[in-house]
Amino acid sequence: MMRKTAALATLLACVATPALAAPAPKHAAAATPAAAAPDAVAAGGLVFPSMAAGTHGTAMEQVDEIVKKMDARLRKAGATGGIGNMMQHTIYLKDGAASPIDVLGRFHGAARKLAPSLVAEPSVGTIIRVPGFADKNTLVAVDLVAGPGKAAGFERHPFTFGPKEIVETIGTGPVIFTAGLEAMDFQNGKLVPGIDEQIDVIVAKLDGAMKKAGLSVGNMISHNLYVTRGTDPIHVIEKFHEATRKYSPGLKDHPSVGTLVLVDGMAVPGFLLEIDAIAAKGDPATLNRVPFTEMPMDIAKSVQAGSLVYLAGMEGVDFDNGGKVSPDVMKQVDAAARKIAATLRPAGLSTADLVKYKMYVKKGNDAAAVRAHFRAALAKLAGGRQPRAAETLVMVEGLAGPSLQFEVSAIAAHR
Repeated sequence: MMRKTAALATLLACVATPALAAPAPKHAAAATPAAAAPDAVAAGGLVFPSMAAGTHGTAMEQVDEIVKKMDARLRKAGATGGIGNMMQHTIYLKDGAASPIDVLGRFHGAARKLAPSLVAEPSVGTIIRVPGFADKNTLVAVDLVAGPGKAAGFERHPFTFGPKEIVETIGTGPVIFTAGLEAMDFQNGKLVPGIDEQIDVIVAKLDGAMKKAGLSVGNMISHNLYVTRGTDPIHVIEKFHEATRKYSPGLKDHPSVGTLVLVDGMAVPGFLLEIDAIAAKGDPATLNRVPFTEMPMDIAKSVQAGSLVYLAGMEGVDFDNGGKVSPDVMKQVDAAARKIAATLRPAGLSTADLVKYKMYVKKGNDAAAVRAHFRAALAKLAGGRQPRAAETLVMVEGLAGPSLQFEVSAIAAHR
C-alpha cells in the first residue's frame, strides 16, 4: 500500500515547481470559437442537458432561473415531465454566496412548483461549494441527468434514514444512480469525524444503496469524489479503493472510472468527502472496459453499459511524453483530449461521438479560453467534426495532483 501510494503521489506531483505554484498563464480565446454546446442531448435512454448557470440577481433568484431553464431544456429533448424527469442532480454553489441548506430548499421548492410529481418521485442529488464560475456573475449552477418519457416509471429506493427531498438510488434501463453519500449518521444524528472514518461510513452507505437496488459495490462503473480542500487527495483515493474492495474484491479486476476534485465544501461543515456514483445492472465481468494501465491504481479509463461509454480521469498528464505535466493549461487540455480519443478508439468511437462532457478547471485559469480550446481540440481529433455534446464546466480548488489544472469526465454513445 505504501509503495503504491508513493508511486501515485510521485506521478501526480512530478512537476510541483515554483513556476507551477504561480497562477496559470492567461490565454486569449480562439479567434474562431467552436459552436456552442447544445442545450441537451438524448442518448442511450437518458437525457443529458448542458449545465444551467444563473446569470443575474441573488443566489435564490438564480435558482429560480436555473430551474426554469432546465425544465425547458429537458422538455425540448424528449423528457416529457421536464424537471420532474431529473434522476441525478448536482448543485454548484459559489462559496459564501448563500447558505447551502437554503439553496437546497429553494431548488427543491422551485422544481416542485413546475413538477409536483417530485414530491412523491424525487431524484438523487448533492450540493457542492466551489470557488466560482466562468461567468463572474454566476452564484449557482446545476448539472443533471434525466430520464426520457414519464418519471413514474423510474426505479426508486428511498433513504431508510435521511432526507425526504431526495432518494438513495434511482434507475432506468441498465443503470442505477446514487448521490449525496456523506458521513452523517442520520439514525444517531452524528457526523463521523476524520477522513478515514468518513470514507468507511460513506462506502458502507454505498454498499447499502446498491443492495437496495439488487446490486453490489462491484456494479459501480463511475464515481465522483468531492473532497474538501486541505484533505490529502492521494490518501482519499487509496483509502476509497481499499474500502470498496472490502465489499467487492472483484473491483480490482473490474474497476470503475473515477474522478476526484477538491472543493470548498459541501452542505454541512465537517463533511470532508461526498460521493456520487453510477452502477450497471448485470455481471460486471461482462462489461467492456479500457484499463488505466499508466496509473498505479485500480481504475478504468472507460466502462460501457448499454450503448453508452463512460470515461473519467481524463487529465493533463501527458503519457505520450513520459508522464509529464506541462505548466501550460492548454497543453494539459490537449493531453486530456488525446487521452479521450485514444480511450474511445477501441470501442470504435471518436470524440465526435461524445454526448456529454464535464470539465473541471482549477481556479486561476481563464475558463472561457479553456473551454474554447477544448472544443477545438475535440473537433481536430475527429477530423474537424464537432461533437454534439452537452457541456458542463466547473471551477474547482484543485485536482488529485498539485500540478493538474484540467480534468474531464465524459460519456460517448454508439448510435
